[in-house]
Amino acid sequence: MKKILQWLKGPKSDFILFVIFLVLLNFAGHRAFVRFDLTAPKSYSLSKASKTLVKNLDQPLSVRVFFSDNLPSTYTSVSQYVKDILVEYKGAANKNFSVSFMDMSKPENEDLARSLGIQQVQIQELKNNEVGLKQVYMGLAIAYGDSLEIINPVQTSDGFEFNLTTRMSKMVSMADTLAGLGKNEKITLTLYLSNELKQLGINGAEQADEIIREAFDNVNKQNADRLEYKVISPASVDADALAVKYGIQTIAYQDKGVAKKAALGLVLEHGEKSYALPLEVQRSFFGYAIGGLEDVETTLTEGLHSLLSSTKAIGYITGHGEVDHTSADYAANFESLISGLYELKDIDLNSDNIPAGMNSIIINGPKNDFTEEELYKIDQFLLRGGNVMLFIDGVVDDGSGQSYGLGNYVPNNNNIDRLLAKYGIEHRKNMIMDKNCIKDMNPQYGELTYYWVPTIHKKQLAKKNIITNNLGYVYLLQSSSLHPDDAKENKNLKVTELAKSSEEAWAMESGITLHPLYLEPPADKSSFAQYDLALLLEGKFDSAFDEAPDGAETSENSEASGNPENSDEALVTSSFVKSSVMPGKLFVAGSSEITTRQVIDENGASPVSMFLMNVVDYMNGNEDLCTMRTKSLAVNNLTIKKAGAANFWKIFNQYGLAVLVALAGLLVWRLRTARRRAINKKYNPDDTRTITK
Repeated sequence: MKKILQWLKGPKSDFILFVIFLVLLNFAGHRAFVRFDLTAPKSYSLSKASKTLVKNLDQPLSVRVFFSDNLPSTYTSVSQYVKDILVEYKGAANKNFSVSFMDMSKPENEDLARSLGIQQVQIQELKNNEVGLKQVYMGLAIAYGDSLEIINPVQTSDGFEFNLTTRMSKMVSMADTLAGLGKNEKITLTLYLSNELKQLGINGAEQADEIIREAFDNVNKQNADRLEYKVISPASVDADALAVKYGIQTIAYQDKGVAKKAALGLVLEHGEKSYALPLEVQRSFFGYAIGGLEDVETTLTEGLHSLLSSTKAIGYITGHGEVDHTSADYAANFESLISGLYELKDIDLNSDNIPAGMNSIIINGPKNDFTEEELYKIDQFLLRGGNVMLFIDGVVDDGSGQSYGLGNYVPNNNNIDRLLAKYGIEHRKNMIMDKNCIKDMNPQYGELTYYWVPTIHKKQLAKKNIITNNLGYVYLLQSSSLHPDDAKENKNLKVTELAKSSEEAWAMESGITLHPLYLEPPADKSSFAQYDLALLLEGKFDSAFDEAPDGAETSENSEASGNPENSDEALVTSSFVKSSVMPGKLFVAGSSEITTRQVIDENGASPVSMFLMNVVDYMNGNEDLCTMRTKSLAVNNLTIKKAGAANFWKIFNQYGLAVLVALAGLLVWRLRTARRRAINKKYNPDDTRTITK
């Protein structure tokens, strides 16, 4: 024992003890480790909304991960990201959350994946200097109660947390809604299919009931058997009424010279709410066929989510030439993107008030004047803590210029600018052109420059605002300029310049053409300037009115109020607010075109789609969704314009670091040599062994 103690105290045991220490440290680190997220957008950390969701689960929620091993390097980082972020979910969750990573080398796990609806995906693989194809699993299955959601395939980490959290949130919301239904209360799925469609030989009419019933059975099992299914063959006289009520399709045909109508539609209904699923007769090369039967189960699941989700209503002001949010040619994509959490409700301020409890409204591209009462309603809504999203054009096409499709742009003299001016924003009647814009190569004309579609890079976006801080760029086409100088002087308002043009932009007020061949930048460099294109004002506003306009306030005769002695007099009530009683938010963009399909895709992957969804979330108090949606999308774009400079930085990034390291090593070596010589000269100058040359 003494020899062992002496050995432990002696220097001979140091190395072995150090190795033992490292082994024990690794064991401890495996069980209790700490991770630090050093990325700027916190891509590997959970957002507050995700933590809150999994921390407050009332029922077990399980996530099973089906990822194949030995994925190509392109997808290995995706697999690792999914594992890392799910570990974060597990760490933040209560006991009802569980994660399982399935070993896909086992045949039983492959069978399980297929039974859940997770199919293999085909990816490219570079092996032995040859490009080949490989079948792999890259999916997730989420189970909550009787509900099942599939995310397949997961081929990128972009937006993964947002997608997963919103899926889980919808499942929890729907399960809670289903649990709250009465004992005999059902959600009805109705197939409206006129028998005449079968007689007309419409392809798919005979099989539609069978296909839909099979999908219904699967979805019903996943939702606690709270659905019922029925088939109705509408009479010809009922077709139009059903189309008005549910928005389903009518099909006109001739029967022995008599004009008749058939109906086709698939409708989910619960109480007063209904949702029409996409099902309609389409014309193809091979004749008429029913479209929408290809993936009814997925469509039905999504429709059920939409029907039962607790969406927040947003008012959409109409009656002044606003952009149509129901038309596929205009802002339908915008409405579709936000439909998971929000529902647009049309409001005609000329006849309706903004409903109590509604905290946000959208005014999108008005071209006609508002009445004084309408402006007053908007003003008072903002001053009572409401949130207003305004997309206002500086110039509009009057429809008279048809040559080359260029249009004839005239000032948009809409009187809503009066409100903006009172709030401290000057909105000018122009269109901003920018040398930093979208460019395209045309086989006939060469490079075409679209000056009216400015590319707003990261450095031109607000760095500290959650709406834009993770965005790399956005396209704000056909924007007019906004000038918030007076608003900045209001100490009760916080003004955020969300998006600016570059310093090489100029304003056009007349002679505007949207044709790259007929548009050139000004020769005078003094014409260039930087312009604000999107603003956010938060805080307490002063009213744009000195008093309520005539007709905006209500009055009652005193006789009706129970005072007949003074029947010639009237009781006049006033709810006019001179300054904000609650802080409000005002978002202003200088273009309504950014809400159209020109820049908004159906999947919400475009930069402008992200920007607008973040705006809507921020204005409705869902700031955490902005972080989740864009946390992995931050891009540092190279803004160098000259080819020579771009080549220099390309070569520098390839070889510059190695050269700098070599130069640093040479410098250190020379400094050390000089130091040794200085020491030798000072303390041993006569030593002949030292080489001085």
